[in-house]
Amino acid sequence: MASRNENFRKKIYPDLLKRKIVICDRFTDATIAYQVYGFGINKKFIDVIHKEIFGKLKPDFTFFLIIDINKSLERIKKRKKFNRYDKFSKKFYTKVQRGYVHIANSKKNKSLILDTSQKTKYIENIILKKVLKLIRS
Repeated sequence: MASRNENFRKKIYPDLLKRKIVICDRFTDATIAYQVYGFGINKKFIDVIHKEIFGKLKPDFTFFLIIDINKSLERIKKRKKFNRYDKFSKKFYTKVQRGYVHIANSKKNKSLILDTSQKTKYIENIILKKVLKLIRS
């Protein structure tokens, strides 16, 4: 949460004040997926922290990139450097992914779930088309 707060205060918020378009990977939904669904922390507690940091600011749109858990674990094993999240169990990642899907389903008009087992170019084209549509509207 501290790094998300710092990123928001130093980068995202100043750019929003300049009316720039901001695209970031991982925001409040990631915190909810990991902390609430993964670790079981009370969602109301996380919501209070988010409100304190971000006020009423929410993303206009979110892409949820979903991967088969086993493929994800294979990718993690191939990394040269690991972080603390890379060491969690398959059960943990399953809970987190279910959390992401639940969050996405609760925001049907403001999110899109993409299956990353599709070819990368295909996924990139879908994202690009949607982003361009959002910018134009």
